[in-house]
This record gives sequence, structure tokens and C-alpha cells, in this order.
Amino acid sequence: MATESLPLFDGDNRPDYKSLGNSGLFVSELCLGTMTFGGDEDIWGLIGQLQQEQADELVKIALEAGINFIDTANIYGFGASERIVGQSLKNLGVRREDVVLATKVLGPMGAGPNARGASRGHIMSECKASLARLQTDYIDLYQIHGFDPATPIEETLEALNTLVQQGHVRYVGLSNWAAWQVMKAIGIIRARNLCPIISMQAYYTLVGRDLERDIIPMLESENVGLMVWSPLAGGYLSGKYEGPDVSEENRRAKFDFPPVNRERGSEVIKVMREIADGKQIDGEPVNVAQIALSWLLHQKPVTSIIVGAKRPEQLRDNIRAAQIRLSDDELAALDGVSRLPEEYPGWMMKMMAGYRDPVKPGE
Repeated sequence: MATESLPLFDGDNRPDYKSLGNSGLFVSELCLGTMTFGGDEDIWGLIGQLQQEQADELVKIALEAGINFIDTANIYGFGASERIVGQSLKNLGVRREDVVLATKVLGPMGAGPNARGASRGHIMSECKASLARLQTDYIDLYQIHGFDPATPIEETLEALNTLVQQGHVRYVGLSNWAAWQVMKAIGIIRARNLCPIISMQAYYTLVGRDLERDIIPMLESENVGLMVWSPLAGGYLSGKYEGPDVSEENRRAKFDFPPVNRERGSEVIKVMREIADGKQIDGEPVNVAQIALSWLLHQKPVTSIIVGAKRPEQLRDNIRAAQIRLSDDELAALDGVSRLPEEYPGWMMKMMAGYRDPVKPGE
């Protein structure tokens, strides 16, 4: 393997870089997801079983394309993903300061009742374990993987603050929290002068726009960055699960996640196919999956999209999606077919906001 640092920032078609929330940390608009690394004959094996050599190739492709952001979690492969990521950076001779490493904590990493959750004990011990697996002395972004109803939010936030003060963690984020939970955490942070939350990792796609009801307005209000996981809805938005020739022998037949309303989804994919038809990138035809990724990149609240892959060509296809520019008419067509039905209090708030619309003097 090469020992010199890879040229992360060369090339005309590199992804854009954005600050993550209200911070000075800049990340690429595409983030390499590593859930496919290290799976075995378990739930993670259904998602991916890539081993070191295969993972090294994907990491190299991502870095050479200008992606500086890598996301993993302690629970992926029960630590295997973190180990593979850390070794890949060593194998490729990547300078630590050239990459932004993000990992997560919450899931069960042992049989005991304290080997899971967002308690102070679990966070502190798992951070130490993640550092060892990643072969680094700091984590750029440490995220709570979900909400723990058994632990006071104050305890979780104080533990994260301790890790930042110790220098083991640079920034902290959340994943899969409700809007009210995030706002409660922000209130506690401000009252106690703790390290701020700069990011939220959440599910958001053309067939899963629930985030737009409460979470996205909250993120915009509080200047919290949005990282999108499963941007293709578990592969559904590749289009390969819709149509007369679809085989039932696929990953969604064994692991149907995240949930998708197939009736609405088929209409969304139909419009996506129409938009993809005739488009090209570097002489290659654009596919449905690339349209799904491009739509997300056109959404203002989105900071970075987490793209995973099992094969090099799949990752290259995902990266090329950053070059697609959708017209206003195409964006309107996608919005029209995928828009959420209005719910209370949304429709009432929209009506009442009319009282404060600017009016001309004398009216």
C-alpha cells in the first residue's frame, strides 16, 4: 500500500465542502458510510461483509474523489467496521488531519445491562474502545446513535462534554432523536455551558420526507447540520425493487428497512426515471439512484449525505451524482409526487401566518 498521503483535494469534480452546523469544521457534501464493512453471519452481514482489502479500495476511491468525511459506529459489525476504517487509513498512508472521522455510540456491545445506552459509563468506556479500534487519539464527531429513555439527557450531555474537555472528542452530534428531544438537549447545554450539538444524523429521502414536519425547521432554527443516512431508502430508490422483472431474492426481501410506502414510492420512481432518461455524466447515462442523491444535494438543510457501497463501481456512481444539476421544473416534479400530506398544526400555522404577511401602507 502507498505510504504517501492521498491528494484529497485535487480534481475539478470534487464534492463541495460545507461547515457542519454552527462550527468551523468543514466536511464534504458526500460522506463515506461504512455499514457494509466487517459484517458476519448476522444482521450486519445482510448489509455488507466487506473485509480489509475491499474496504481499502472503497476508502481510496472516496478520498481521491475529494470526500474527507467518513462515518462509522461501534455497533457496525460489533466493532469490525471501526477496526477496518482505522486500518484503511493506515494502509493508505492518510494523514489523520486530512480526514473527518465520525462514529457513534448507543447499541449493545455486550450482554450486560450497562453495555448499552447513553449512560456516562457506557459512553466513556465505548469512546475509549472506539479510539483503539480506529487507531487514533481523537474522534472528530462523536454521535449518540439514538435516544436512550433510561438515561437522563443531562447525564449524556455531561459525559460528552467531559470527552471534549479531555481532547478525545472534537465535536458532538445526535442521531435519530425527535425534535423536542434535541431542543431539550440544546436548552440543557445552554443552561450548563456544555459543548454544543453541531449535527443531527437522520433518515431523509424522496420516499421518506417526515423530517420536514418538525425536525428540519428545528435544525434550521438552531443552526444544526443535517447528515442523511440511507439516502436511497435501503436501496429502494435505485429502482431495482420496482418493475415486472424484480426478483424476490434481494436484500429487502430479508431486511425490509427503512419502511417505504410502496404505492407512493412507485409513483416517485416513475418520475425519477423520466428525469434520468437522456441525462449523462461524463458520457455515462444517469440512473435513478443518482437522481435520488442529487435531489438531496439540492435541499438547503442537508449538509452531507452518507453514501455506502459494496462495490467500487457502485461508489463511483454515487460520487458522480454530485455533478447532476436538476432544473426548477425537475425539482418541482419530484416535489409534487413526493410531498407529504399536510397535517395539523402545519396547515393551521400556514393559515395563521398570513396575518403577518407584509402589506402595503394603507391596506
